Amino acid sequence: MINPPPLEMRLGLSSSQAFRTPLPLPFRLGRGIIIARMDGGNGRQAKAGKDVRLASTARGQAGLLKRLSGFAGRIALLGLHHLAKRVPLPVLYRVGEQLGKMAYRLSRRYRTVAERNLQMAYGDSLTGEQRRQMVQQVFIHFAKSLMEFLVGDGLSPDDLRRLVTLVGEEHLQWCLQQGKGTLIITAHYGNWEMAARFLTQCRGYILNVVARDADDTATTVLVNRIREQGGYHVIPRGQAVRAVLQALKRNELVALLPDQNAGDVFVPFFGRLAGTVAGPALLALRSGAPLLPVFCTRQPDNTYLFEILPPFMVQPSGNKERDVTETMARLNAIIEQQIRKHPSQWLWLHNRWKTRPPEEVYATSTAD
Repeated sequence: MINPPPLEMRLGLSSSQAFRTPLPLPFRLGRGIIIARMDGGNGRQAKAGKDVRLASTARGQAGLLKRLSGFAGRIALLGLHHLAKRVPLPVLYRVGEQLGKMAYRLSRRYRTVAERNLQMAYGDSLTGEQRRQMVQQVFIHFAKSLMEFLVGDGLSPDDLRRLVTLVGEEHLQWCLQQGKGTLIITAHYGNWEMAARFLTQCRGYILNVVARDADDTATTVLVNRIREQGGYHVIPRGQAVRAVLQALKRNELVALLPDQNAGDVFVPFFGRLAGTVAGPALLALRSGAPLLPVFCTRQPDNTYLFEILPPFMVQPSGNKERDVTETMARLNAIIEQQIRKHPSQWLWLHNRWKTRPPEEVYATSTAD
């Protein structure tokens, strides 16, 4: 077992990057330099230089395409935001459904990732056609959720009360009575943004959410503005450790979504080891705050059931590595159990099993 890196490197953050060793510089600049080294020169240096220039040009073009893509996405998001604030929810759901179907047809990359994930998670219990249908439903669900999010402050507290039914609030109240804050654990499932708005606007809790910035700065500004209008505070991942601990000391809520690929610990998820962030467990050990799983599930009529499950504390055993591993395995099991109830509401489009355990990577490389 490899010891986890320092806490600052992995509070639900770019943990996978902490374990990712960059390729040597020549391998990142293009084949030209590699060719020159293999040939030892002898008239090939000019070819190497040409290849490097071509690689540099290709990188420049890729960067331009990425910026243009970010700009186009920003314009589309702004357009949808203005539409969402002016159109009734039933109409937005129809728009979201059509957007989801269109995205399903156009997004071959994410379609492929989602179908592969479902194959790994469910094996042969789903036919190919069932996997394809479920992936389309995933696209539709998240397109609807996007439209709901973009309504922003167009949803009043009364609207939220009509849309969301809360159960299990006594668990949250118990957590706050301990006086050490609460680490809310959820997933990219259902509509976690709707849950956040409900907690702040309808129940009056002080909520902080740890979130990754979008690749496009202007998009990050728009998304975070909508979140702040919803009444909850955004903590950027890069600044998370200190800000989270301070919020917990103030007996506030901090929401974490630890269900995406990372490289801190490898614990079971749908029957296979998944690289998982250690942040929630480390924070619980360091602060004494309870871990509180919550899930906000879409119902057939597009209302939501917001379930707060029983909390648990992480009791230090003296073996930090074991405490972290067992805690994250328990959280993965809770998240998996919820996903199995409503699989089309989880973000299967994310490459959840991308990072593999070091021993598995080593075994594969030696077999080759």
